[in-house]
Amino acid sequence: MAFGGILSLTPPPRGLQLYSNAYVFVEGKLLAQESSVTVQKKSNATTIETLHRGFAGQSKGAGTVEVTVENAVPSTDFELLGGATADSWIMLGKPIEIGIVMGSRQMILKGVIDEATYSHSTNDPSRLSFHLIGRLEAFE
Repeated sequence: MAFGGILSLTPPPRGLQLYSNAYVFVEGKLLAQESSVTVQKKSNATTIETLHRGFAGQSKGAGTVEVTVENAVPSTDFELLGGATADSWIMLGKPIEIGIVMGSRQMILKGVIDEATYSHSTNDPSRLSFHLIGRLEAFE
């Protein structure tokens, strides 16, 4: 026991553990060149503060899920849709369906891409990054 019996520490297990990857699907197709994905859920609640109570609580907002994906760009062409339609799924404001598998759970949501960035620099791979916003969904 430590801290006068307040906290009891149990040693961590000694075995190794296998950790899962995440997978991103756009319109049902795997993004094989995906190098990073971030899923952020937001309540968009409004904080209520009063003079007498200080922080009084929150007023419900319209919940959203925001997804940011970084994807490598092969020298041959953009992933998924090559040729003349390469940029069609990354058009800003166009509704798309995105699926994310993390561990044993998945989330499928429809949203719109509100930001896209193409980048390249010395000693760094070419990248296509995009940010999608959609309705609040749960991992199931």
